[in-house]
Amino acid sequence: MTPDHPTEERWFERTLDTLRHAGPLGEAMATAIAGGADEYTGGIRRTHRTRLGFARQSTGACWFDWRRLRFGIFLNADYAHLQPDDAWLAALLAHEARHLQQGVLEALSVRGELDAWQLQYDVLERLSAAPHDPAWRELCALVPDSRANLRRARALMKQIAGPRYRIGWLPLWPLPAEVGYQLRNAGQRVLRAIRALP
Repeated sequence: MTPDHPTEERWFERTLDTLRHAGPLGEAMATAIAGGADEYTGGIRRTHRTRLGFARQSTGACWFDWRRLRFGIFLNADYAHLQPDDAWLAALLAHEARHLQQGVLEALSVRGELDAWQLQYDVLERLSAAPHDPAWRELCALVPDSRANLRRARALMKQIAGPRYRIGWLPLWPLPAEVGYQLRNAGQRVLRAIRALP
């Protein structure tokens, strides 16, 4: 931390304060992170405060620190020098908090990422910091009800985040649903191939 940021805990408190200014949605996400009642997910009371910190990584933030094997919200360590009231940082906290709410299977899918990216944009918009990139607007207009939309979301996320973003590693749907879809689809392909035999 720099002299402008005396402690990491205080730095994150200021970032949560910024998130609270993003209307009811921002307030709900900040409350969920801080460990209070979270009305956005049906009034579920969290029993502990979400661990917040910095970690070396290729993305802006993550909800699992692979180096220390712990859940929480970890911003890219390169962001530690930024002012904690930056709207983008508050939106990243909300994005990763959504993944913690989703659970591991949903979070590790393109559908889960689309939901978190759309929440991130909503927070940025409410803080008057929404990106003007048309790719962001198209991404936010997608509904995660079809594989075509999720494939388009994957392409847009890659376009926005850059080549190091590993969205291509994730299934379109949460893994059990994706495996079921692929098995059904494989069976149909085999039947079509058998019918096509002379």
